[in-house]
Amino acid sequence: MDKHNDRFESMRLILRVMQLFGLWPWSLKSEQEWTFTGFVKRNYRFLLHLPITFTFIGLMWLEAFISSNLEQAGQVLYMSITEMALVVKILSIWHYRTDAWRLMYELQHAPDYQLHNQEEVDFWRREQRFFKWFFYIYILISLGVVYSGCTDVLFLEDYELPFAYYVPFEWRNERRYWFAYGYDMAGMTLTCISNITLDTVGCYFLFHISLLYRLLGLRLRELKNMQDDNIFGQQLRAIFIMHQRIRRLTLTCQRIVSPYILSQIILSALIICFSGYRLQYVGIRDNPGQFISMLQFVSVMILQIYLPCYYGNEITVYANQLTNEVYHTNWLECRPPIRKLLNAYMEHLKKPVTIRAGNFFAVGLPIFVKTINNSYSFLALLLNVSN
Repeated sequence: MDKHNDRFESMRLILRVMQLFGLWPWSLKSEQEWTFTGFVKRNYRFLLHLPITFTFIGLMWLEAFISSNLEQAGQVLYMSITEMALVVKILSIWHYRTDAWRLMYELQHAPDYQLHNQEEVDFWRREQRFFKWFFYIYILISLGVVYSGCTDVLFLEDYELPFAYYVPFEWRNERRYWFAYGYDMAGMTLTCISNITLDTVGCYFLFHISLLYRLLGLRLRELKNMQDDNIFGQQLRAIFIMHQRIRRLTLTCQRIVSPYILSQIILSALIICFSGYRLQYVGIRDNPGQFISMLQFVSVMILQIYLPCYYGNEITVYANQLTNEVYHTNWLECRPPIRKLLNAYMEHLKKPVTIRAGNFFAVGLPIFVKTINNSYSFLALLLNVSN
């Protein structure tokens, strides 16, 4: 398990996909080379996302602005706001791409986080495997929302686009419809894959750091059976040093994921609100495919808010549990210098560890519940205004 690739086995495929979609550096060294290959690698992200992602999102917002009524605007606003959160995520990962790459490299290669025994190896493999398959299912469900929407409109009598956006030509005819439909499908595929892979890498940073705090807890628990005071002191000092490094990683992770989590939480209340509003006008009998697709979309959006809140909460929980693990050590039989060292460590642990979103609020399950409540309040207000 100390093989470097095994430390983040759940992310290898995701990072490769992100490289292909211009969201993750190929390597910092190759992008700095003044060669044709280096130029392409530096600017590939712009060549891909400017004509498709950003143009497509701009056309969505233009369609929302020129809508004649609230019902028509609601049909495009729920997706436009979702894509606005994606813009923040893309700009954030581009801005922090060097920090993100170095953080992932450190998590993969740093000798400070090597696993010491088979128990730690089994624990790490089990958690990494669960994360990998859970997010594979999440990605498949998200892509299912896009392609079910793209498929449903093909069975309608009238010409309809799966996801509304402003088309600068008359597309409601057999010849030009497929141009509008093809760009719609390409734009939604690119934005969907970008969205879910950026969610995955952000959650993975939180998940990996929460695992490191759990690893600290396991090593503190192992000190319970340590009889030799000298070895006990050496192991305890090694744990202190590792804890300091994990705290530094936590601050780095917070700087990288904070903008995207903040935008996701702020905008998600509006996204769920407009999605619920649109469900009011999509009859399950008249258009069952679109109704089911909208339900899938709302479910994915709720999951998209829940996941960073859950993993942020895991960091806080397992960091706070270290205090209890110190009590479980064999501290009563230690020499006074070791007890003083443990006392100093306990004082250090009194400072809570939290991931904050833009220094506004702590990322955890309470903010998830508050976001869902705000979504319901906005939906109730919107329904009252429209009636």
